[in-house]
Amino acid sequence: MKVQRELPEILEIDFVICDNTLNRKRWRLLVEGIDFEGFLKNPVCVVQHDTWSIPVGKWKNLRVENSQFKGTVEFDKTDEQAVKLYWKYVDGYMNAVSLNILPKEESNADLVAGQIYPTISKSELLEISLVTVPGQKNAVKLSNVDGGDYTLSLISKTKNMNPEDKEKKENQSQQLQSQEQEIERLKSELAEQKKLNIDNLIESHKNRGVVADNEVESLKKLATNDYDTVKQMLEGREVKQNENSSKELSAQMAQFVKNNEQKAADERANWTYLDFYKKDPEALSLMQKNEPEKYAKLEKDFAEQAKKENLVY
Repeated sequence: MKVQRELPEILEIDFVICDNTLNRKRWRLLVEGIDFEGFLKNPVCVVQHDTWSIPVGKWKNLRVENSQFKGTVEFDKTDEQAVKLYWKYVDGYMNAVSLNILPKEESNADLVAGQIYPTISKSELLEISLVTVPGQKNAVKLSNVDGGDYTLSLISKTKNMNPEDKEKKENQSQQLQSQEQEIERLKSELAEQKKLNIDNLIESHKNRGVVADNEVESLKKLATNDYDTVKQMLEGREVKQNENSSKELSAQMAQFVKNNEQKAADERANWTYLDFYKKDPEALSLMQKNEPEKYAKLEKDFAEQAKKENLVY
């Protein structure tokens, strides 16, 4: 049964949109250099950078505070989709936003540890989107004047090299950059396909009558970690369930969660910095915040290995 929730007078949420810290792509954006004067003339809020779709709200109160770019979304109270998105953020099912900028100036000054691409010191804000899964921490989409993707070049120390070595280094840089872009593209495609498979799995068994409404979100989260086990568990459910079988399934779910958590911990015991970066960057960010010593050791080991393989310039 669908429950109608009472709406506030104004549907608004304040966000930290991005900051000056190093992102997962290993470049930085100076928020003090963002020009949003043009954006304020039409401050629409769209979803997933889809500027062809109807806006679900508008941005207001954009400002820079303590090296953070902040803003408030006012959701369109008359738009059913906007209201749904508002509750997704309020209830914690969505948390991220992502801005799209047009880079104006780059700088190699004041680089921080781990930074291999220039800092975008001046930029023009094009739009800010609500997103389900951002491509990176402090997510920023780069565009050129034609609407295509803008690409940063690796910072390399080639000024004093002979032409042959310089060309070799530049080719290696281009190859590395292409590989990173391909990895990001594949990760995005895999994530979308995985989400679609999970949604279809849960929906099919819900239609079969063996998944309750209040189980949907928890089952989706479990399937994200172990799709095959959840699939097998749902296929084993009978259409008619008595009270005892429901208790049995609850116990089964609890045991599955416990086993899954232990399995994940065992698998990650030998992960390197690169493993976390590729497979679970969010966990890497949490480690940096909650387990700084462990994070520092992984980062140090990775830097030493990268130096040996001549991957960092």
